[in-house]
Amino acid sequence: MGLLSDPSLSTHNKLVDNLAKHVRKLCLALYAAGVVWFLCLALPEFNHVTYLSENALSPGLVYPEIRIESNRLAMQLLEELQREREEHRDTTPHAWIAAKFHEFGLETHTHNYTLRYPFGGGKEFHGKNIYGILRAPRIGSTEGIVFSAPYRVPSSVHVDITPSVPLLLAFADFARHKNYWAKDLIFLVTEQEQLGMQAWLEAYHDGDKESDTSDAYLRAGNLPARAGSLQAALNIEVQDLEVDYIDVKIEGLNGKLPNLDMFNLVQRIMAREGVTSGYKQTPRKKRRSNLSNYEQNLRQMLAMLSSQTSGVPNGNHGLFHRYRIDALTITASKRQTNANVKSNPMSGAVPLLKAIEGIARSLNNLLERFHQSFFFYVIVNNDRYISIGDYMPALIALVACTFIKAYLTWSTLDVSVATSAQDAKGSGKPTVALDSMKLSLPYGSVLIYLTLALLIGYCGNVLPLQEYFAKLPLSAAPLTASILVGLTLIGFVLPFVVILPPGGLELLHIGLLLIYGCAMIVIGLLNFSLGFFVAVISMPLMIALNTKTVDRSMRNLTCAWTFLLNPLFVIYIIVLVMTFYQFPELTALQLLARAAAAAMDGATFALIDSVIYGNWLYFVVCTVFLPLWIISWTLALGKRRRVAISKTKLKTN
Repeated sequence: MGLLSDPSLSTHNKLVDNLAKHVRKLCLALYAAGVVWFLCLALPEFNHVTYLSENALSPGLVYPEIRIESNRLAMQLLEELQREREEHRDTTPHAWIAAKFHEFGLETHTHNYTLRYPFGGGKEFHGKNIYGILRAPRIGSTEGIVFSAPYRVPSSVHVDITPSVPLLLAFADFARHKNYWAKDLIFLVTEQEQLGMQAWLEAYHDGDKESDTSDAYLRAGNLPARAGSLQAALNIEVQDLEVDYIDVKIEGLNGKLPNLDMFNLVQRIMAREGVTSGYKQTPRKKRRSNLSNYEQNLRQMLAMLSSQTSGVPNGNHGLFHRYRIDALTITASKRQTNANVKSNPMSGAVPLLKAIEGIARSLNNLLERFHQSFFFYVIVNNDRYISIGDYMPALIALVACTFIKAYLTWSTLDVSVATSAQDAKGSGKPTVALDSMKLSLPYGSVLIYLTLALLIGYCGNVLPLQEYFAKLPLSAAPLTASILVGLTLIGFVLPFVVILPPGGLELLHIGLLLIYGCAMIVIGLLNFSLGFFVAVISMPLMIALNTKTVDRSMRNLTCAWTFLLNPLFVIYIIVLVMTFYQFPELTALQLLARAAAAAMDGATFALIDSVIYGNWLYFVVCTVFLPLWIISWTLALGKRRRVAISKTKLKTN
């Protein structure tokens, strides 16, 4: 505030006056600089080659000890599990999995949990996880590593990954014969996808003491036994023992990522075993491309940022990150029939088992948690990355527009307010002392208006979960959509009902710029992809908004632009485009209807993810983006109260 009140930086300063006249050009230059900087990140000069920062991870790169016997065991277990699946079409064969853990000498336990569906009116779902612990023979149970595999019933809509469990069991049988483990190894089989993993993690970290209350949606239950502090986790999803390639998934909850060293470790070990792997790896037929290296790098960057934007993890590993546990998922795709590729079915899973052994031995050698490499990065290629120090300037250049415009608007605010006052009185030259005009601004009215906009957004976050609305004869998706649409309509009508006094719009404009800039910086630090994409889309509107615009065509264009940037409308457009690419055979009306239904379901799932897993995308949309849109809509309309300022508040020269 000292800068804002410095007399040397008043409107009488020629530099400030000149900058204020060309503020839009200056902001557009910064906006273009931010976008160009981001596009340049795909060039080799702006990114770096990956490397291992932690030398303690080297033991996994030595000669592996696992042999063909483990592959035979995995094949035998897969045949047994297939027979069990015939008898358990809609349930998990818990008894068979627990029996195998016992047979391999693991400390076996069962974990029960309960989900109270937020919109179910008391409906509950029950689940069960099976896990076995191999205690470290060389040290007490102070640290642990998790190896997990989700189990999917035959009726699941997801891809069949039944071989994951036999592969996990085969590695557990190998590990129990070794005495070099310095950390407890936990072998976990979860059901109901991420729900089982979330319940197990909450229970493991004493979440049962807090979550098993009457109003908790996920009651994690109790764990009969625990290992040491979890250092890392590896989630395994295998479609077949004959592996074509490995897709390494790293995106976690709210866009968090594992330490880059862990990703590099997996890449190097897979390369040692001759297994094709990488981030967003594709089949052989799709790897050939006529695109240049720059175009491929740019597509990889955009693909990663798009995956992070929603904050939804793309595997069970993503739930570990909130507990400061580095984890990733290796997804092994089934080898397609190819006459040029000769495979031995008796040794099909050996390379993958050797890779898991190498990862386990490297993680076992860690003396402390991952800390040397990056936690904030963007994968450009399998062997190249961009660090946070390289990509954050792009977001900072975009957001800098708002702070510069806010300062220049504040510096020239006294002149604009005086002009508005004289227009309201209908007199000639201003007779107001400019230095005293800022003291008479309607700060209270603007603060109340900001609070009202924030209250509308807050209602969108809490109203759908209230018991009163749950009693209405509506399902979850229409109920959530109706509440959000209703609140949006209130925000749409608000500028026509509540009209600010003279000077209020200018002050509200400054408040919008400051709040928007701070929000984008915070969101960008937590989830760069979400902050960057939102800034790229909405920053031109922040630059175009001007409460002193008299050009009717420019004002109408700004109103239309603001209307189209409504959060609900943007979500619907995104879903519409995705629906078009997935179902191109639909007619126009069918496409619009299907996109509307998908958007309603998406909003409901986002709310459920928020209350169960802690995904804050729904919270950000309701409590940040919706209030900012309401304020922008108010400024775009530019409705102000035409009343004269009281003479007692004006000082003549």
